[in-house]
Amino acid sequence: MLYLELSHILVVDDDEVDRILVKRTLKQTHPHVTIIEADDCRSALALIQQQPFDCAFVDYNLPDGNGVELVSQFRSLGIKFPLIALTGQGDEQVAVNWMKAGASDYIKKNNVKPDLFHHILHQCMRLYQAQLEADEAKKQREDLLEQREAFISYMTHDMQTPLVGANRMLELIQDDAFGTVSSSVKQKIAIIIHSNRDLLSMVRDLVDVYSYDMNLEEISRVPIDLRDIAQEVIQELSPLVIDRDLDLKLIVEDQELNYKAPIDRLAFKRVLVNLIGNSLKFTETGHISLIITGSSENDPSLKILIQDTGVGISPEDLTQVFERFRRGNHKRSNSGLGLYLCRQIVEKHNGTIYVESQLNRGTTFTIQLPI
Repeated sequence: MLYLELSHILVVDDDEVDRILVKRTLKQTHPHVTIIEADDCRSALALIQQQPFDCAFVDYNLPDGNGVELVSQFRSLGIKFPLIALTGQGDEQVAVNWMKAGASDYIKKNNVKPDLFHHILHQCMRLYQAQLEADEAKKQREDLLEQREAFISYMTHDMQTPLVGANRMLELIQDDAFGTVSSSVKQKIAIIIHSNRDLLSMVRDLVDVYSYDMNLEEISRVPIDLRDIAQEVIQELSPLVIDRDLDLKLIVEDQELNYKAPIDRLAFKRVLVNLIGNSLKFTETGHISLIITGSSENDPSLKILIQDTGVGISPEDLTQVFERFRRGNHKRSNSGLGLYLCRQIVEKHNGTIYVESQLNRGTTFTIQLPI
């Protein structure tokens, strides 16, 4: 816990008699404090930038400005310690202006009493201390978050190389590069390779999520026909679909529409692979459809739908599917990064993504992209 002790106070007032009165009153309750004086805005600004203060008392009428403007300037410089207004003005609007400018409190000059000064000064310093403690706690949280993110970044980058190397070695063993291996051993090696690939995919998701969160990922937008990317994804994932005895189809609604959009080809392909891969995990029978609708003068946006006949998403999970590290309750749910990454990429393209689902009826992810 921080503990603040008053040592230096600045008094800004052009009236020497008023300054003496304030100094005398302060000394009665804080005899050891050092009081430094300024008689205009310019000298006060110079002093406050030359040495530290614990508090300042500021008069309203000054030769080269007014106290409200001076307090506002202090705050704009990042001054956080208490600024207490000294005013002979009885207008309530003046008090409101003081507080809007950043004054901690105000005292009327016709009411300069030791007990009042002590009370207001104590209250202002207490609030200032609480603010400093809150700022310190916030800084510590930010430092911890930065350290955690740095750790994740270094860890995920460092994990990729050994995983790739291990899989390459296992593949060579499968190919009998180091001698004949029995079929039963090859089957077990295939399971290890598959698990390593899943782990590598999660590691790469972590790297990409970190890059997008830190705004480190640069996207290269080039006009690309979405039908070409969709066809590539369908061809790449078809073997997985055949193994599951599912039907994966591409549906292009109205070939005459415009299907070109300025997008990052690899990033957007990643989105489609992730979404269809997600459907594959939760669809036992039926089909998965990739539906794209081009843009027109009446509707200048592209629409992509990924529909499946899977188990669906529960209402409680539906509102959080795109949250970071949010895993569903289904046993096949993984790290919770894939859909979060999809949202990051789509929003980086100024697009939107949302989901509709019914339990045991299927799920539809919809992406809209402006052209």
